Amino acid sequence: MSDALESILRLVAAGRLTAEEAAPLIAALDERKPPARPATEPAGDRARQVRVEVTERGRPVVNLRVPLALGQAAVSYVPGLNADDAARVRDALARGISGPILEVRDEDGDGVRIVLE
Repeated sequence: MSDALESILRLVAAGRLTAEEAAPLIAALDERKPPARPATEPAGDRARQVRVEVTERGRPVVNLRVPLALGQAAVSYVPGLNADDAARVRDALARGISGPILEVRDEDGDGVRIVLE
């Protein structure tokens, strides 16, 4: 991760920048590399936001929506996300296709759901 990206994420974590304010900055950093998109992928409804829903004992505790650029930068900071799931999330974020990309639940009703909108 670049120093500039890390600085932006720290400002968001400290509350000095909102996710909406950080999104264009992160997008500008990311403009140096074009997004990967297969030629067969339709150009239609591309996702613009990432929704993260977290439940504990079946009750919602987090329902967060952030701009896609911020979601791309934050994948590395999701605790408990294994390498395969992280790769799947990164791939879906790079493609920007709308819809659910990850849902993990245990028998106690704890879980995480990530949806591209």
